[in-house]
Amino acid sequence: MNLPNAISLVRLLLVPVFAWLHLRGEPLAALVVFVAAAISDGIDGFLARALDQRTALGAILDPIADKLLGLTALVLLVWSAVLPVWFLGVSLLRDAVVAAVGITSKASHRSVRAAPTRISKYATFLLMATVTLALFSRSPDYGAAVVPYLAAVGAVAAECLLVATVQYGMLWWSVLRGRRLDTP
Repeated sequence: MNLPNAISLVRLLLVPVFAWLHLRGEPLAALVVFVAAAISDGIDGFLARALDQRTALGAILDPIADKLLGLTALVLLVWSAVLPVWFLGVSLLRDAVVAAVGITSKASHRSVRAAPTRISKYATFLLMATVTLALFSRSPDYGAAVVPYLAAVGAVAAECLLVATVQYGMLWWSVLRGRRLDTP
């Protein structure tokens, strides 16, 4: 196992630690674990490219760790009434459309360039920023000061998620119709 894959594995193992801390009512500890896991995503990707250590395992492990971390955080924050349920819904909608593109392209034996759109990258970054602010907002000492920023960043994240969903929806439509097969 190479270093980027080991970092992805550690990120995957941090998900239950994060959930446990959140459920125990330790918001700052959960925040630290979440931020460390989120930062590790950039580090493992950079190292995989810089060291030319991209592997089939990493291509599976990295997105699973990312999605599990993000989904766990969103579900817990919705369950805790820190984020609205529609925010989780918008995120799940984008992921469902991305999955539909992949399934449809496989089923139709068409190749689709598997690369996230620029706006989808922004959406993912802003989603992680929203989760970070939402976790910070649970702090008894400093949480109230973060709420306006949480609302603003969350709104922009939701907009980016919706635009990315439309982009992937257009790609899905193209695959269904047998036309353009690259990302928007």
